[in-house]
Amino acid sequence: MTLTKSVVYEALRIEPPIPFQYGRAREDMVVRSHDAAYEVKKGEMLFGYQPFATRDPTVFDRPEEFVGDRFVGGRGEKKMLLRDVYWSNGRETDDPTAENKQCPAKDLVVLMSRVLLVELFLRYDGLTVEIEPLPLGSSVTITSLDKATSV
Repeated sequence: MTLTKSVVYEALRIEPPIPFQYGRAREDMVVRSHDAAYEVKKGEMLFGYQPFATRDPTVFDRPEEFVGDRFVGGRGEKKMLLRDVYWSNGRETDDPTAENKQCPAKDLVVLMSRVLLVELFLRYDGLTVEIEPLPLGSSVTITSLDKATSV
């Protein structure tokens, strides 16, 4: 099940379901990146584009490539990489609270995605897909499924 969890995290990393986030700063703060810092005043509007963080080459090797076992072993399983996956309006390693805007169902999304993935591979021996690049991401269409010969 470790690999299915890694595949789900990688899918959420490479194509966050909600790539855009915005909000007003609740207090004066400094937003830091790997090589710069930005002062933000209370009340200023902030905007974030998730793939800038989730495809950061400083953090992820081969950031534009889907690597199913990226979160297995070493840094991946120790949650070193998960803290840089922001699909749920917060770090994957953080918990949703009443004070933040992180998706309260983030753990349910991961669980249901894992169940769907396992069910897909239990029911079908193979599948064929068409991948179409889009300006902001890609489109994947399942074109054929081969039913499982044994259950």
